[in-house]
Amino acid sequence: MAIGEQSDEAIVSLVRNGDREAFAELVERHKRGIARFISAGVKSPTDVSDLTQETFLRAYAHIATFNPQLGKFSTWLYQIARNVVRTHLTKTQRRPQTQALPDDRSIEERLPDLSRDVDPESGILRAEAESEVRAALAELPERTRTVLALRYFDNLEYQAIASAMGLSLGNVKTLIHRGKIALAKRLQERDHVNAPAMKAPGGSHALLLV
Repeated sequence: MAIGEQSDEAIVSLVRNGDREAFAELVERHKRGIARFISAGVKSPTDVSDLTQETFLRAYAHIATFNPQLGKFSTWLYQIARNVVRTHLTKTQRRPQTQALPDDRSIEERLPDLSRDVDPESGILRAEAESEVRAALAELPERTRTVLALRYFDNLEYQAIASAMGLSLGNVKTLIHRGKIALAKRLQERDHVNAPAMKAPGGSHALLLV
């Protein structure tokens, strides 16, 4: 079986058995998703690139600690990325201020559910709309923006997010629910301050899945 047809966990076994080049396949599979996840909390493209590289370097260095019985390789990898970002933000004192989340369901309705299982026909997220969403997302508290990025940009299931972040499934659902409200409010505020963002039919931001 060609390496590209093997599961992440099978490739990890190859790496552990001395096939160092096999790790390049894991990097190729996950580098885009990891970079998108990191960019949700880190604004500088240079930092995003550096932290993405650091994530994979750490994963390679600690590949022996990965236990497939405890979860998927991708979940383990996102845990590393989360720690890398947290360390970076602590060092540079870039943590966003925690703000109270509104409880307005009418605002939440502006944000559609972006997961593939809800709308598999979705196309590529338009650049202008994506920029608006990412800018608004960066203003949210760390834990909130992390769960939203994992769910809506990287399409992880709720249980996988819970495992990656060390949270209960209920906490993840609550964070996503409140996070959508907060994100919608940020987008609404940006609509009033900035030039009109690219809109989808019905007035919502064109949030289409990558």
